[in-house]
Amino acid sequence: MRKKSDFKISKVRWLKPSSEYLYKRNSLIFCAFVLLICSIVVRFIDSFAEWMRSLFITYAKIQEQTKSEKIVCEPDWEIVCIWNSLKNIELPVLQNPSYIIAWWDVMLSRNIGFYSKKQWYDRIFKEWNYNPLNKFENCKSDNCLLFLNLESLFCEPDHDIQMWGFDFRSNPKNIETLLQYRQDKPLLLALPNNHFANWWYQWLTITKDLLNQHNIGYVWAGLTQEESREIFTWNNNDIKFCLWAYSYDGKSARIRGGLVYWNWINEEEIKSDIQKMKDMDCDVKIVSLHRWAEYRFSPNNWQRNLAHNLVDSGADLILWGHSHIPWEFELYNGKYIFYSLWNFIFDQWWWKRATWAEFNYFYDADLKRNNVPTYISMLVWLKFERNLMKWVDIKLDQIEFSSTTDGIFSIVWEETRKNLLEKINLTNLIF
Repeated sequence: MRKKSDFKISKVRWLKPSSEYLYKRNSLIFCAFVLLICSIVVRFIDSFAEWMRSLFITYAKIQEQTKSEKIVCEPDWEIVCIWNSLKNIELPVLQNPSYIIAWWDVMLSRNIGFYSKKQWYDRIFKEWNYNPLNKFENCKSDNCLLFLNLESLFCEPDHDIQMWGFDFRSNPKNIETLLQYRQDKPLLLALPNNHFANWWYQWLTITKDLLNQHNIGYVWAGLTQEESREIFTWNNNDIKFCLWAYSYDGKSARIRGGLVYWNWINEEEIKSDIQKMKDMDCDVKIVSLHRWAEYRFSPNNWQRNLAHNLVDSGADLILWGHSHIPWEFELYNGKYIFYSLWNFIFDQWWWKRATWAEFNYFYDADLKRNNVPTYISMLVWLKFERNLMKWVDIKLDQIEFSSTTDGIFSIVWEETRKNLLEKINLTNLIF
């Protein structure tokens, strides 16, 4: 039998785990953690997708119900209503504003050209004459674009005579009128209209060369199809403006010597062009349209639907012309639609002495009679500002009316101005 002293008490030794063991253990912990995170993310995505689906369904219901009604927020629509409220908040701007001043029809031939030949071509905007553009003091050369529609081509021989008709051939010296008007500001002309293809093919070339010579921009009704498809762009104060112009009467015509091309008013093609503007990263997408009934105050359903569909497709501003008198103004989904920007310089002042029952008219308080207002022009001043959310806010900042006789501008007095505002649904705005 062993003695007690023969027994040895062994000590337990805790060995440090090997690096391989630590690696396996940490890997398991890491995998478990990743699985946990993934399950949380999947659950979150599923919940978010369900929430977004519900949001879009709700928004669609609101859009459907508010085509002719004002939005009435219900409890389930709280987020949508908050979003609609946020869109109407005026956010602080990041830099100086940009402006576009838009008039419409310029016709420098017939009686306009006749008086210019007699009194010289700077007569309309001589220093002592009334110039409505001078009302817009914030319109500087570095932040303001002037936009007009040119109805008369430049060519020789001209048709600057006192005669009624649709032969719009303006002497090239009439370019002085546009230079006097614009001063040092950039000027853009829309050429697609129902008169640019009336005469000789070569006159389009003369017009194009003359505008290039004086650095006047244009949306060209081109001598080639590619040329007619060029988009005008203007970059100002970190805002990229893009404009495309359209007219009616088909897409091309052979006129005394060659083919000319223009963009015609086709909804699907215009929508495709708006998408091209988006692809060009245009901040403000402007559509200029020249079409429909003349001497009427109100657009028809076809025009309204077209304008609304183009805004829904991404257009930010629609400028419409051809009526020669003002049409209704509309703010649709936050975007401005001017259904007609009437005459700028045109020899229709003789209508001060005529009331034509088949056309729309208004009461001219200055003349104390009803007249078709072809002799009154409206200048629209639009302000563009980039806010803190990087959106571009567009605001109708000011308008100015003026009357013309022999092409010379004069002031429109307050009562006549008020009557005009009523015709274009602007009585609720203060300018």
